[in-house]
Amino acid sequence: MADLQQIRSVVEQAVSQRLNEHFDELRLQIVEQVVLKIEPLLASAAAEAPAAEAATEPSPATSLLNAAVSSIQESQAQADILKALLEGVSKFSPRSALFVVRGTTLAGWQARGFADDNVRGVVVDGSKGLSSRAIQDRGRASAAAAEFDSGLIEKQGNPWDGNATVFPLVVKDKVAAILYCDSGRESGRNTDYSAVEVLTRYTCLWLEHAATKKHLAGGAEGVSATAPVPSSPVAAPVAPPTPPPVPAPAAAPAPAKVAATEPALDNLPPEEQELHKKAKRFAKLLVDEIKLYNQSKVAEGKQNRDLYKVLREDIEKSRATYDKRYGSTPVAQARYYDSEIDRILADNDRSLLGSDFPG
Repeated sequence: MADLQQIRSVVEQAVSQRLNEHFDELRLQIVEQVVLKIEPLLASAAAEAPAAEAATEPSPATSLLNAAVSSIQESQAQADILKALLEGVSKFSPRSALFVVRGTTLAGWQARGFADDNVRGVVVDGSKGLSSRAIQDRGRASAAAAEFDSGLIEKQGNPWDGNATVFPLVVKDKVAAILYCDSGRESGRNTDYSAVEVLTRYTCLWLEHAATKKHLAGGAEGVSATAPVPSSPVAAPVAPPTPPPVPAPAAAPAPAKVAATEPALDNLPPEEQELHKKAKRFAKLLVDEIKLYNQSKVAEGKQNRDLYKVLREDIEKSRATYDKRYGSTPVAQARYYDSEIDRILADNDRSLLGSDFPG
């Protein structure tokens, strides 16, 4: 009879292989759920933008929010995700600080915008005041800044309006950290709390995604719901370089613009309309990821008008993922995946994809 340890090894290998085969699809499903959860908040923030801006270009605040979300998504290590959160929040709040929940106390980790950003060693009583309300309610709480910690405020100075708001980071059903925000010392500056809440919620979901990824990959380290502080300072994440503007070749033909043709949904049953919306959203997510992780290739493909050639492997891998979910459903004929390739990668200019694009 085979040794028990040998059997265990064979089973673990088989399970690991099966999980790895499905990890990419699982990751995309998690990201899709993240997007679904923050969409209402993004819509709320967009509604606050001036009507003139909303009618033309995205508002500066929306662009900053999108950049911050992308930075968080590009981070995989726990410390880098939290750093990306703080960097993003600093664009919307004059002062912010992250405190790790350890029992009934909060331990300072990093801060942005204070006269002294070194909050390591700062300990706040989490069993009372502002932080206690946020932990108990698992939602943001606002009050006088001194209600968070009078010692911290005495040292750093009271914000000009006297108030502060804290956001709990809920990971795996536990409050892992508290994000403190206020409007700083300079009179007239304010915090965009809707934007901060979007970033906080996204970070919590992305931390859980990172933990799932490590677990499926067989990693020993997962996201700690009680101590996300690294043992030593971690360098700030470096954003991928933005490719320089690429001039069109002198002899390039006039762009062949492709108008996206989508089926009319008004006459369809509600459940089928919802299926179309989900398929389109999933196609967009897949193509957004291709663009995000292949910026230099996208620039090269546009320059040489052979996007499909340089991105064939990524495009076809994602196409298979899309077809696996929607290829045998009533939405298959809508060709949402090809439409998003045209729109997102080729800017609705089919000639940029090259003559070998099968879509």
